[in-house]
Amino acid sequence: MNGTDVVCNYEALGDSNNTLCTNRSVSPYDVIDLASFMHVFPSVYGILCTIGVIANGLVIYAVATCKKKMVSDIYVLNLAIADMLFLLVMPFTIHQLVRDQQWVFGNAMCKAVMVVDVSNQFTTVGIITVLCVDRYVAIVHPTSEKRTIQWTMVINGMVWVGSFLLTVPLMLYTRTVRKKHVEMCIVDLPRGPQDMYWYTLYQSTLGFIIPLVIISTFYSLTLYHIFRSMRRVKRKQSVWAKRATKTVVMVITIFLVCWSPYHVIQVINLSIRSPTNTFVYAYNISICLSYSHSCINPLMLLIFAQNYRERLCRWKGQWRAQQRSKSTVAKADVISTVTADTSYRCTVV
Repeated sequence: MNGTDVVCNYEALGDSNNTLCTNRSVSPYDVIDLASFMHVFPSVYGILCTIGVIANGLVIYAVATCKKKMVSDIYVLNLAIADMLFLLVMPFTIHQLVRDQQWVFGNAMCKAVMVVDVSNQFTTVGIITVLCVDRYVAIVHPTSEKRTIQWTMVINGMVWVGSFLLTVPLMLYTRTVRKKHVEMCIVDLPRGPQDMYWYTLYQSTLGFIIPLVIISTFYSLTLYHIFRSMRRVKRKQSVWAKRATKTVVMVITIFLVCWSPYHVIQVINLSIRSPTNTFVYAYNISICLSYSHSCINPLMLLIFAQNYRERLCRWKGQWRAQQRSKSTVAKADVISTVTADTSYRCTVV
C-alpha cells in the first residue's frame, strides 16, 4: 500500500450502505491497527446476533401467548419482529466481514439483505415514534375510541409499508460489483460521493431527525400533562398504565443512546475530507452500537418490564408443572405396570 491512497470503504464500516470516502495519508502502522480493529467486529456481531435472536424470541413469545394484550404490546411485538428479521440477515454481513468484503450470495440476496438492513432502521424508528404518540393519546385523551388493538395493528402495518417504500432508492442502486477481483455488495450510486451526500441526508432526516422532533414534542406534551394533573388532582394511574409508560420511556431512551452517535457521525462525515484514525474508529463503533439496538432493546424489556417478566415466569412455572405432571403420570404407569405384571406372575404361579 502506498503512502497516499484513496480509501472508499463501502463495506469496511460494517454495513454496505455506509460510506466513508477519504483521501488521506496512511502510515503502515495505521493500516495494521485499523485491520486488527476491523477483525474484532465479526465476533462482536456474532455475539449480538445470538443474544438478540434469543431475547427477541422470548419477547415475541411473551406477547404472542398473552390472551389479553394491551395496545403497547402490539408495538413491542412489531418492534421485536423487526429486530428479529434484521438479526436473521446479520450472518450475511458477518460472513462478508470474515471474507474481507467478498460477497458470495449473488445479486438478489445482496439487494434483499440491504433492504432488510435499512428498512429495519426506518421500521424501528417509525414504531417508536407512533408508540410515543400512542402514550400521549392514552394519557391526554384516555377516552379516545380510535385507540384499539385493531387500529393499532393498522398503524403498525402502515409503518411497515412506509419503511419498505423508503428503501426503494436503495433497492434500485444496490448490486454486486467486482473490485480488485473480488465480488462486493455495495450501494452503487451513479455520481458516487455527491449522491452519497444526498442519500445520507435523506436517511438521517427521515430516519432520525424528523422522528426525533416528533418524539421530543409528544413526550414533552405528555410529561407536561402528567405534572399538571398531579398538581390539580392527586389521581393515581392504574398499575398497567404505569408499566406501559415506563416501558415506552425505556424503549425511547435505548433508541436514542444506540442510534444518536451513528446519525451524528454520519452527518459529520459529510463535511470531513480527511478523517483521522480516531474518527474511523468512532465511525465503526457507532455502527456497532446501532446494530446492538436489536439486542439491547429486547434484553431491557425482559429485565425491566415487569409484565413481560411475569408472563415468561408464568410460562416457566406452567412448563415445570407440566413436566412434573408428566413425571407423575409416568411413575404411576410404571407402578401400575409392575403391579399388573406381579399379579400376572402370581396368578401364573
